[in-house]
Amino acid sequence: MDEKILVDVDKLREALVDDTGSAVFVGSPWAIADVAELEDADPRELIREAEERGWDLRRFEA
Repeated sequence: MDEKILVDVDKLREALVDDTGSAVFVGSPWAIADVAELEDADPRELIREAEERGWDLRRFEA
């Protein structure tokens, strides 16, 4: 993404945790560790994770 936007990091973190946490219910043992990492991740890591998932960061624009 080349355009610059201001991302609401709290909203992004919550969405990533919710999305990852749902994997716990389908039997992914790694999901719990992934959720813990997301909860402690810095904003750049969160943005990188969202981009890897193909998410449009404009959804989290502040």
